[in-house]
Amino acid sequence: MNRILGIFSHKSIKSFLSLLSCSSLVYLTKRIQRMLRRKNKESLLSCSSLIYSLLIISLLTLSSTQLNAAIVINEVYYDHPSNDAGFEWIELYNNGNESVQLQGAKILAAGAVWALKYELPAFVLRPGRFLLIGESNVANAQLTAPLGFENGDTATDGVRYLSPDGLYTDTVLYCAPNSHGLKDDTGLVGISFAPDVPAGSSLARAYDGVDNDNCALDFEAESSPTPGQANHVRCDYALLHPSLTYEDGYAQISVWIKNLSDISPAYFADFSIKQEGVIVYNAEISPLPPLDSLQVQAEFFCSESALTLKLDLLDDPNIANNTLSLSPHGISTPSLYISEFLANPESGNQEWIELHNSALSRSSPNDTNAFSIKDSSNGTIRFTLPAASGFYLICQDATNLLSRYPDCPAEAIITPTSWTNLNNDGDYLILLSHDTVLDSLAYIEDEIIRGVSRERYVDNEGGSMWHNSFSSNGGTPGQPNSIPPQIQLPELGSIKLSGSPCKTNLGESISIAYNLQASSNRLSCNVFDLRGVKVCSIADNALISESGILYWNGRKQDGSFVPRGLYFILWESQASSGGKVLRKQLSAVISK
Repeated sequence: MNRILGIFSHKSIKSFLSLLSCSSLVYLTKRIQRMLRRKNKESLLSCSSLIYSLLIISLLTLSSTQLNAAIVINEVYYDHPSNDAGFEWIELYNNGNESVQLQGAKILAAGAVWALKYELPAFVLRPGRFLLIGESNVANAQLTAPLGFENGDTATDGVRYLSPDGLYTDTVLYCAPNSHGLKDDTGLVGISFAPDVPAGSSLARAYDGVDNDNCALDFEAESSPTPGQANHVRCDYALLHPSLTYEDGYAQISVWIKNLSDISPAYFADFSIKQEGVIVYNAEISPLPPLDSLQVQAEFFCSESALTLKLDLLDDPNIANNTLSLSPHGISTPSLYISEFLANPESGNQEWIELHNSALSRSSPNDTNAFSIKDSSNGTIRFTLPAASGFYLICQDATNLLSRYPDCPAEAIITPTSWTNLNNDGDYLILLSHDTVLDSLAYIEDEIIRGVSRERYVDNEGGSMWHNSFSSNGGTPGQPNSIPPQIQLPELGSIKLSGSPCKTNLGESISIAYNLQASSNRLSCNVFDLRGVKVCSIADNALISESGILYWNGRKQDGSFVPRGLYFILWESQASSGGKVLRKQLSAVISK
C-alpha cells in the first residue's frame, strides 16, 4: 500500500478523496455483507480484502485534512527586460506552523517537459518566513542557483517545488494554451493558469502563502516585485453614493465604502473628512470581505465650505475612486445636478453629460451662469447655461449627437468651451458653480458598458442612485431618464428568472425575482459555467427580506464579462430563524 500511495502527491490524494462519495463506502459495505452470508473460505478472504480497502479509504478520508502544504511558491520572476540570464528568482514561503528542513527539495521548470533546475542544500525555513533563491545578479538572495525559467509568451510554462521526500509538489502554471499538456498538483493536465506577465514584472500570490490549488485565482501579475518580502495585496476600495444634509452648522454625511476586489486587504484603511485642510472626522476601516460594503455615517459641526472625503488604503491600485468632494450648501436637494452621462461611446458616437435644472439659482458670487465639471485628475469641462429649467446636453459635436439621438431637442445641446475625456475605468465628477460644489458622483469600471449611458434615479428611500440606461437607444439625452422594466413577483414561496437570453453588451441583465415565506432570510446565490466552475457570487450569505429582485449583469467576479453560453444559477435560501433550505437551480443564456 505504501508503494501505491507513494506515487501520489499529498495534493493528488486530496483531489482523489474529494471525488469519493458516500456511495463508494456503501457499495463496499454491501459487498462485505453478501460475502459474510456465503460463509466460504474464498468469500471470507475477499471479504478481508474489502474490509482492508474500506479501512484505508476511511483513514485517508479522516487524515486528508492533515495533508496540507507547508511550503509554497510565493513569487516568481522569470522574464527580465532584455536578457533574463542572472536576474531570475523564485521565492518560497512556509505557510505551516512548524519549521521545515528543505535539504533535498527540488525546483523544476517546464516548457515542453519538466526539468530539474536546482536541488536545495540544508536550509531550515521557519513558519511565516520567505526563502529567496536567485541567480547571480539577484540582490539579497539567500541561495544562488542558475534557474533558466521559461517566459510563457505563446504556450503554458511552469515552475514546481518538489518536497525532499518526493511526495508533495506546489506548481504554478502560467500562460495558455497548455499545448504540451503540463500537469498540475492533482496529477491531471492543468486547466487553471496564472497570467503571463510582461517583462520586468513578477508572478505573485494574491496573499502570502494562501494556496487554493487554482493558479488563475492564486497568482497575479506584480509590476513592483517584492523578492524576499511580503507581497502587495492590491485591493481596490471605492467611495460610493455620498449624501449630505446641512442645517445650522451641523452636517450629517453618509457614504458607502465598497471593496471592489475579490480579495480582502491585509491592512486597515483610513477614512477622513477635511474642510479647508483640517480634519473634521476620522475613522479606521477594518478589512472588508471581497465585494462587501460598509456604510459610514458621520455627524459634526462645520462651516459651509466644501468638504473632502478621502480613503487611504495601502497598495490600492485605483486611487481615483478614493476621494469625493461635497458642499454643505444645497447638496441634499440641488437645483442643478448631473442626470446622465456616457463615458464609453460606441464607434461613431461621442461622450456627453446631461444636466437637469429644476430652478437655476442666481445666487452665485458673481451672479453668472458659468459652470464647470471636474474629474479626479482635475481635467475641466467649462460651459454656460441659460437661466431656464430643463435638461441640457454638454457635448463637443451637436450635429453628431442629433444624428445618433434624433429625439434629443436641439435647443438642449450646449457646446462647452473646454472638454476633458471621461475615464472608462472609473472616475468621479464634480459639478461646480465657480468654487461652489453643486453635485458630484463616482463610478467604477464594471459599471461602464460601451454605448450605454449611466442614469440617475431615486431609490425607495429617496436617495440618488445610478443604473445603466434601459433605453433601446442606450441613453436618453435631453429627455427624462428611462424606467426599469417592471417585473412581477412570483407567487408565494417561488423564484423566477427573467431576461434570458441576455445581451450584456447592450447593458441587459438577468433578473431573479423572489417571494419567500419568511420576513427575514439568508441567501447564497452563485453562478456556474458548464464545467461547474463558479464564475460569480451574486449573494454570499446575504440578509434579504421576503420579496425583491436580484440582478446579474453577466460579469465574472473580477468584473470582466463571461463568454457567451449557458450558465447555471444556484439559489440557496433559508429563513433567518432556521428551518428548511430552499434550493433552486436556474439556467440563463448569455448571448452578448
